[in-house]
Amino acid sequence: MQVTKDKVVTLEYTTTDDEGRVVDTTDHAREFSFIQGRGAIFPALEEALEGRNMGERLKVTLTPEQAYGRRDESLVKKVPRSHIRIPGEIEVGVLLKSSKGNSRTPIKIIDFDEETVTLDANNPLAGLTLRVDLVITDVRDALPEELESGRVQDMEEIYGREQGGGVEVEFKP
Repeated sequence: MQVTKDKVVTLEYTTTDDEGRVVDTTDHAREFSFIQGRGAIFPALEEALEGRNMGERLKVTLTPEQAYGRRDESLVKKVPRSHIRIPGEIEVGVLLKSSKGNSRTPIKIIDFDEETVTLDANNPLAGLTLRVDLVITDVRDALPEELESGRVQDMEEIYGREQGGGVEVEFKP
């Protein structure tokens, strides 16, 4: 079956940066599934997959603009140390979460001194060219429920529904 809009596509992949460091992988242990054409993955990756078939292997290079964008130095801020409330000591590399409305943005501590803490709200992969080596392991029609929710259901959910949701039995001594 071909990868086209509204098909559930399952991949195994490894993503590396320019220096060959692995930044994300399914590690052949867990596959990744999404609905093609619904914006669940980078548009450039969806475009590269369109029309391909199960079993095909692809190597796709994503520029920063096609992936997580360029680094934005306006997202690096110094704040008074008193504004940072975390359990334990302040350390470089600690990840914090900033909440605005319904979104939560990860923010990394990149420097600090006695009075200030420097925070970086850029995605850690911003500014990187990424190389994705992938294999299409499955392509299937999306279920109506998946198309409605935009979320791929796992086989246990599908099987449970097909079996009528199961039967609960209470045993009494």
